[in-house]
Amino acid sequence: MEKITVLVNEEFRGRVFGEKYYEKLRAMGEVKVYDKKDFSDTAYYLDFVKGSTVIVTSWDSPKIDKEILDLCPDLKAVIHGAGSIKPIISDEFLARKIRITNSAVAIGEGVAESALGFAISACKGFYTLNDDTKNGLWQENIKTAVKDFYDITVGVISGGYVGKHMVKLLKNFHVDVLLYDPILSAEQIAEIGATKVELNELLSRSDVVTIHAPAIPATENMLHKDNLCLMQDGAILINTARGTIVNEKDLIAELKKGRIFACIDVTNPEPPAKDNELRALKNVVLTPHIAGTATNGLKRVALHVCEEIERLLNGEKMRTEVNLDELSKLA
Repeated sequence: MEKITVLVNEEFRGRVFGEKYYEKLRAMGEVKVYDKKDFSDTAYYLDFVKGSTVIVTSWDSPKIDKEILDLCPDLKAVIHGAGSIKPIISDEFLARKIRITNSAVAIGEGVAESALGFAISACKGFYTLNDDTKNGLWQENIKTAVKDFYDITVGVISGGYVGKHMVKLLKNFHVDVLLYDPILSAEQIAEIGATKVELNELLSRSDVVTIHAPAIPATENMLHKDNLCLMQDGAILINTARGTIVNEKDLIAELKKGRIFACIDVTNPEPPAKDNELRALKNVVLTPHIAGTATNGLKRVALHVCEEIERLLNGEKMRTEVNLDELSKLA
């Protein structure tokens, strides 16, 4: 029988998992759910994890290091119920080439849906017209504030899990989709449902630009003064990825010109300073990093974990197995 250990602290056992999902796991093997608040007692969690064939981790779980691996000689895989696997993997883990998945796809679905919500609401002028109606106006600015989400061009930056889901959602609308991703070929992007372009072309042609790139050295300050200026007058910039991808100082300078509108869910650092100009600019909607799985949406992660373990034990390909040889390309 499989020995499935949920090595997750109290906070995320409550926020991510729950009895509904433990029942799904129990149908696949013997399940042990960690029962302490945190991992301050190393001896306790080492004894708890001993003999596991599958380990489930999440945010704030301990590294899967030599001590754990030596205690779990029959370990088949680690199923990470969170985004990046980097906080939990060790050199020994990499050396032993243990299989591992993450739950970025489950989180990413919520991110893409939030980005779509931003795109539609900003195009329709909801934020601007809401201010108008509260200030006694009615339809005076409709012609300048509203652009229907129809027959426009949406530029998607990065074709990872989130970007792919965004393109999938956009297929429900009559819009043209451009995609910038230096790794994917034109054929691969066409299969997703978009047209491959370079970044500058995407910025200059798109009515809506939505960022879904990972936060890695190659994407730091990817958008800056020399390419933000290429965006069309009236265009909308959406960032639900990471604050490091956009040079914030340059973005603020461009926003002050009044040419573009921005929906920003991430900043660098977080939270932004109380006097950060993004908080005050009228052509900015600023939300506190809630685009992904903030509350009940975290249960998507638990479902994904269960589905990945089921695939593993059935001998099927896991949906989000991480290629550890490409770790440098991942957030």
